[in-house]
Amino acid sequence: MTELPSHDFMPVREEDWPLICSYLQRCNYEESNHNVLDMLMWLDWYPLFYVGTEDYLLLMVVHEGQFFMYMPLCDEAHFAEAIHRGRSIFEHYGYPFRMCFYTRDIAEKVRKLLPEVTMTSSRDDQDYVYETQKMITLSGKHLQKKRNHLNAFCREYEGRWNYETMTEENLPEVRAYFRTWVKPESEQDEKLRQERIGVERVLDMFGQVPYKGGLIRIDGQVKAFAIGTRESDRMCQENIEKADENIRGLYQVIMSQFLQHEMSEYQYVNREDDFGEENLRHAKESLHPAFMIEKFMITEEKK
Repeated sequence: MTELPSHDFMPVREEDWPLICSYLQRCNYEESNHNVLDMLMWLDWYPLFYVGTEDYLLLMVVHEGQFFMYMPLCDEAHFAEAIHRGRSIFEHYGYPFRMCFYTRDIAEKVRKLLPEVTMTSSRDDQDYVYETQKMITLSGKHLQKKRNHLNAFCREYEGRWNYETMTEENLPEVRAYFRTWVKPESEQDEKLRQERIGVERVLDMFGQVPYKGGLIRIDGQVKAFAIGTRESDRMCQENIEKADENIRGLYQVIMSQFLQHEMSEYQYVNREDDFGEENLRHAKESLHPAFMIEKFMITEEKK
């Protein structure tokens, strides 16, 4: 793979994450890939580089030997300047100008600036967005089965379980539980291996990037945890959710409790895409999303 010169796009370092977070705050993007924890989680699979000014920050990811630029992190006034800067760097080195995970409204803005681009989308990439209060209560006919699981857990473990906000003090227990949750055979699956590395990285960055976490104890032992972040003024994102799958209702309980205690001020929760995996798609569809977020890949090939 040809390397892009570092004086244009610099590799993201650990000390750069607060900078990236500050630019993300400017745009209120409601899309899971443009989320600091998603970037942290998959950093080994999607190496990340940046370049920018006081007015904007451009992020570039590398995947399977190709370069892609994320949506510019900036306000409306500097959007066109940012897009043209990114395009000029790609053009200078003879690379097709490729952009990834652009929401429909931002993709249309790009097309107005660059009318000849090609836009494509995939069902596998779409984010599932739910009403936060419905995920807390699991109310309504459509969620009856989920609510039954939650109620069954509460009956069986009455007086034996509790919720805690994630802190520096209980973080080692969360990390220890996660290491027991990971199955040895998952190391043979590259996606699962990358996820394991990513979760460990996120836990290591506790307090250095703005996220919240919570956990469930049963008989004093950590048996589930969840981690999430702010995505926009009205939307949060649940990035990580792990629980003992042998305990009925535990996944419903950690989701409900985490959102209730840590994210209840947000109208919506983004639970990310399904990677095109059938079982994951079924699970996400069974929660009946309020809406989906379509994402586009945009390409301007060299002439």
